[in-house]
Amino acid sequence: MGIRFRKSFKVAPGVRLNVGKKGVGFSAGGKGFRVSTSSRGTTMSAGIPGTGLSYQKRISSSPKSSTRTSYQQIQRERQKQQQVEKAAELVRMYESLIAGLTTVHENVSEPIDWNEILTSNPPFDINEDGPHVKEMKMKVDSFTPSRRDKFFNRVEARKRGLYEQMDQAREKDKVVYNTWETEKNTAQKVLNHDFNTWSTVIADVNPFEDIKNLGSSITFKFVSPSKVIAKLDIHNRSVVPTTVLSLTKTGKLSEKNMAKGKYLQLYQDYVCSSALRIAREFINLLPVGEVIVNVYDEAPAESVEEYGCILSVLFPREKVESINLSCIDCSDTIEQFQHNMKFLKTKGFKFVEELKI
Repeated sequence: MGIRFRKSFKVAPGVRLNVGKKGVGFSAGGKGFRVSTSSRGTTMSAGIPGTGLSYQKRISSSPKSSTRTSYQQIQRERQKQQQVEKAAELVRMYESLIAGLTTVHENVSEPIDWNEILTSNPPFDINEDGPHVKEMKMKVDSFTPSRRDKFFNRVEARKRGLYEQMDQAREKDKVVYNTWETEKNTAQKVLNHDFNTWSTVIADVNPFEDIKNLGSSITFKFVSPSKVIAKLDIHNRSVVPTTVLSLTKTGKLSEKNMAKGKYLQLYQDYVCSSALRIAREFINLLPVGEVIVNVYDEAPAESVEEYGCILSVLFPREKVESINLSCIDCSDTIEQFQHNMKFLKTKGFKFVEELKI
């Protein structure tokens, strides 16, 4: 049970001083009407003596403490700052996506020289120690027990530990040698036009992962030792954005519909950039002579059909390797190759026939 304290003193006719645990207050008035002030605010009470009827009303409340008001302001400012930061991050992600759609062709795998791999020398003579074993033998030969090793009788334990590491070194050298042999055998099969090995190389390198992550999909087939035909399904409606994200002057997120002309240009650039990327990957990773890329998508401008080819282009190895594909306009670059494409700036792609080569 809590202890309560309250004491009232008469300081003048009708005026009393009230002292309690939470502070000091005053009350003034007589029977039937009274006004009281305390730390909680000012209260007016009125009643009719002898009837039991009364009325009470709080005229004013105590002001909120400056500490509480300051904390609420801090919370509001923090929430506002978080919203600004979140909006800025969304805009950065959006701008990164737009840039990525037009530079797909730049993020290409490093070329593989299969002839160099086939004619490469083994990493070491199989009848001699490998590099890891040689390194461990040098550590064993230079091992000198410390005074602590001698004092705690752990010299032999330290030596056993080194010999155990020697076994691990032999396993590492074995992995190095086996890797060389595997790569050499793979190079032999690749250069002999083993299509199964070609497919394995593409699967292992996984060069089209980022295109797939964007929402498009790729299939391909090897029709001859010098030719590969790839099919790119764009899935444009889930890949190319139709809105523009930006920040207002106050840092708020603004989302507006993208202008039709800008959207169609972005769509075309993504299609052409992806086609170039696919050709470069096959040419960098395999000894193919030419790559045909057929791009398919859902109904483009003024088409009664729902799905069809919107771009078909032939990429010869020599021509692809001779062009500097950095900082280019992909749509213009496609014009340098044999291709079928009908694109209107105000309406977009129209369906075309695949190249018959």
